[in-house]
Amino acid sequence: MEELQVQHRLTSHLNLIEVPSSHEERAFSHAVADGLSKQQKSLPCRYFYDLAGSKLFEQICGLPEYYLTRTEQKIFVDHSNDIIDAVGHELAIVEFGSGNSVKTRLLINAALNRQEHLHYIPVDISSGFLKSSSHALLGEIDRLSITAIAAEYADAIPIIPAPKEPRLFLFIGSNIGNFNRVEAVTFIAKIREQMHSRDRLLVSFDLVKSVHILEAAYNDSSGVTAAFNKNLLMRINRELGGSFILSEFDHFAPFVKLDSRIEMRLISRCPQHVHINKLQRGFTFQQGEYIHTEDSHKYTLESFTEICSAAGLEIQNRWLDKREWFAVALLRSKKI
Repeated sequence: MEELQVQHRLTSHLNLIEVPSSHEERAFSHAVADGLSKQQKSLPCRYFYDLAGSKLFEQICGLPEYYLTRTEQKIFVDHSNDIIDAVGHELAIVEFGSGNSVKTRLLINAALNRQEHLHYIPVDISSGFLKSSSHALLGEIDRLSITAIAAEYADAIPIIPAPKEPRLFLFIGSNIGNFNRVEAVTFIAKIREQMHSRDRLLVSFDLVKSVHILEAAYNDSSGVTAAFNKNLLMRINRELGGSFILSEFDHFAPFVKLDSRIEMRLISRCPQHVHINKLQRGFTFQQGEYIHTEDSHKYTLESFTEICSAAGLEIQNRWLDKREWFAVALLRSKKI
């Protein structure tokens, strides 16, 4: 296997590691061509987050129907000190995504209340995002050093620094819900393979609740989530020369009980043909046919525990909000 060509760059007080993707077939144009060619058309949710999509998602997080962000944040406000105490002092923090969030700052500050210095290691596919968010942190928080890894998660995991102190791995923001069960087990297991005995993994996840509450969170009355979903089509038009007419697609995100997940869909309002210039091909849609753009799985405590066990981990501690709508779990390697 060809070795990854890892590039190290020192930018101010930031050590930035850039890893070229080992999955070139995941390029946007290839992903669009592949997804729209399937019997059940789909597009990868990771392409939501261009500049416009990221701004729309920030708006979503503040919507009255979207309980997830504020509910998770309240858990971290109430329990960041407990989380750090459960891991131990003199730790390092490794985070997959969400590197500029308030929740991360709460954990960083809780750690620095107990130790002189903290090494923070964020991982994100976007080098530009990592640089801006890391410099923002360095400007706000003293006694912090950052090694940022710009890479796909799978490429980053084997090269994450392994200092002598314990590491707290973070996968928060309920991002695990975007994976199906096999993907979730595989991802967590890859992290577990790199964990030492004192390392811990912190994962947040959304819990099953009333269908009305779940569907309202992804079908907000102000239409922001619809704009976020349709922005993916706008991105195809802009970057690949697509001919999508946004008004000819409806956003809908139902809860699919059998799979315990919200499915984000873009539903064709009429029979239509869309041409994408850079792909040199077109795609036909029937009325009512939809593009599946994202999953957001919802768990019971039992179903999440089963995923952890299948990945070789067990729950050491867990914290829930008062309504028991959302959970944060601290995982450790299973004892043999």
